[in-house]
Amino acid sequence: MLAIATIGSIMTTPGQTAGVSLFTPSFEAALGLSRTQQTGAYAMGTFLASLIMTYVGAQMDRLGIRRVMGVVVVCFGLVCVYTGFVTGFWTLFIAFLFLRMFGQGALSLLSQNTAAMWFDKRLGMANAVTNIGFSLSAAGMPFFVLWLLDIVDWRVAYPILGVIVVVVMLPLIIFFYVDRPEDIGQLLDGGWSGPANLIDSEPAAVDFTLQQAMRTPTYWIVAGMMFSISMIVTAFTFNALFFFGEVGLTEVQTGSVLATIGITMSIAQLPAGWLADRMSLRWLGVISMVGQTASMVLLLFTNSMWMATAFAVLSGVITSLYSAMGGTLWPRYFGREHLGKIRGSVFTAQVAGSSLGPFVMGSLYDLTGSYNPSIMIFIVIYGIFALLAPFAWKPELPHE
Repeated sequence: MLAIATIGSIMTTPGQTAGVSLFTPSFEAALGLSRTQQTGAYAMGTFLASLIMTYVGAQMDRLGIRRVMGVVVVCFGLVCVYTGFVTGFWTLFIAFLFLRMFGQGALSLLSQNTAAMWFDKRLGMANAVTNIGFSLSAAGMPFFVLWLLDIVDWRVAYPILGVIVVVVMLPLIIFFYVDRPEDIGQLLDGGWSGPANLIDSEPAAVDFTLQQAMRTPTYWIVAGMMFSISMIVTAFTFNALFFFGEVGLTEVQTGSVLATIGITMSIAQLPAGWLADRMSLRWLGVISMVGQTASMVLLLFTNSMWMATAFAVLSGVITSLYSAMGGTLWPRYFGREHLGKIRGSVFTAQVAGSSLGPFVMGSLYDLTGSYNPSIMIFIVIYGIFALLAPFAWKPELPHE
């Protein structure tokens, strides 16, 4: 099950910013669209895609992950095929809408929730394994896509990616996927009862509904953290070539910096997962947000390759801590019964944040001629959540 969750996360790449961005020069050349038109279509499509995530989570709770994931994988593959036939702004907008809906949104949500259905005390380490797979794919997939674009036209390359998603995922879902360990007489963690952090690693005493979860301060603090991180990380990723180009780095050096982030994340995932199983998750959140703030401060003063590399290493480590905390907290704090709907609502915030980030950073650059104003805003946002994170304690069911 952990292998399927990992492969599912990897297969989201054609709908992730890192995958879509590799095709933007092809869209620009073939469709005659400016960067403003492309980013506008991307932002609108991503925002609208975010609105359905709570519904996807609700269907997961009602029908089980297996059935919903099967539908999502088929739809995602068809959208990748459709993307090869776009002809202008509106058809590209529709492609972005459904690539983000089924890839970056629904398939990511279902893959991440798979581990939560099978692990509890070792959920931190389980998420670490999944995140390692995704980090390595994020570092390696661009090379595969660029190789594909060298040998075939982009209108053929995107359909090929869709076929790969369906051919890889559908047999795994049909023949091997099981929704919960209870369905085949097994137990969470395989029945393992080894030592774990007694504060956060015990299962939630009750299963919260979405409405009950939304009455707790913890829900809003952690959801706000995830919204802000998704917004800021996507903004930086989308503008990385332009930003580092302005401080004197070549495209090759920028690629090296981005690869360093992915490699560092991969190395740091297991220690981060180990910490998530052994320390209070709210304090892990504090460390993450303080580290994110520090990384933005470092980015603000970056003017050389060594400083960019230092930023990449710090960013990779801190992002691993955030991933370990975010992937572990929801089932441990709020239970598994309504996890799809609860986490789906948070995914709505995350996907919406990813639509807002590039637009904010790009607009402020157009207004000021510099990326520094947006980075300073990001520092303030991270700083606020660093102060709020200590209050994200494990909640008790609120009184009706």
